[in-house]
Amino acid sequence: METTSASTTAAFPETVVLERRLDAFLKQRGLHRDAVRQEADQGMGSPALAVVGGSVIAGFGNHRSDLDLLVLVENDRLTRFPIQSHEHGTLIDVNIRRASSVRDTTEALNAAPWPRFATVTEDAWNHRRRALYTANRLALGLPLLASPPWDAWHAGLRRPWYAEAVVRWWTVEAHRLAQAARWLLDARPMAAAVRAREAVVAALNARAAAGGELYFTAKWVGEKLKALGDTEGLAVLRAALEPPLAPPEQVPLRLADVDRLAGDPGSLHAVLRWSTGVGTAVLEDRTVVDRWQLRAVESARTDLPPEGGDAVIWSGPLGAPPPDDLLPLFVHDMVWLGVAHPDPEAAA
Repeated sequence: METTSASTTAAFPETVVLERRLDAFLKQRGLHRDAVRQEADQGMGSPALAVVGGSVIAGFGNHRSDLDLLVLVENDRLTRFPIQSHEHGTLIDVNIRRASSVRDTTEALNAAPWPRFATVTEDAWNHRRRALYTANRLALGLPLLASPPWDAWHAGLRRPWYAEAVVRWWTVEAHRLAQAARWLLDARPMAAAVRAREAVVAALNARAAAGGELYFTAKWVGEKLKALGDTEGLAVLRAALEPPLAPPEQVPLRLADVDRLAGDPGSLHAVLRWSTGVGTAVLEDRTVVDRWQLRAVESARTDLPPEGGDAVIWSGPLGAPPPDDLLPLFVHDMVWLGVAHPDPEAAA
């Protein structure tokens, strides 16, 4: 799978640009930076790094936007501590995090090739998404407080590896969602239309990130494309957001857009594992699979992996259909779909 390196100049605006955006937002509300800086100390420890970010700093905010303040403290007893402050008449979302934890999860984003079989589970997928989101707020944000060595660490986030990680995430996610849409189309066409739409949005986010617009929140994809002057991408987005009145005809069109935008998936394989909340009961000639004990599906197989683990139920090249007796498990949301490049040990 080929990815395009992001333009680091466009991806990481100069500090003066970020300061101008923040000051314009604060001026409309009669505030100064000190008012935001004071919110960093919430009694959880001395701030090692306080970065203001979000849509306002990214250049997409409006009069209804709030400010996001991410604060790192060296407190071993803290994982995360969200606070909403209205102290100054403006909503400031303060998220206090353990500094060493954020450092470790962020550095792991660049530690090994991704995605791989061994590290592609539902929990790990969501963990990577959250880690990219946190790193994004830091890398694209404006530091208001920064003490050594965290000032140098923050500056290190504004390097090409992070831009490439964002492009890779959105590209892989586009292929994953497109695969889900293909498998759902016959049995649940409206659900397939939703997944196809999400796949297009992910592919356009990858396109925007490759052009230098790295802000990680998916809903701002239109503004990112506008900032890049990407009229073709905007036309694809408008078509994807139209109500899917005839999914059997429209979904293939959207999937063709994904194929064109996201490119060749290369060696990516589909990987099916149990969804969260699944239980299994093996009977004489079949297995009953339930989700949260609220609904169930019967499978003719009696050799399915036990519940509660990360065993691979099925894997095959992206684009290949799963066996007919496993597809209903996916259609009814009993298995989670990931995508990954095969590990040498997994193929052995």
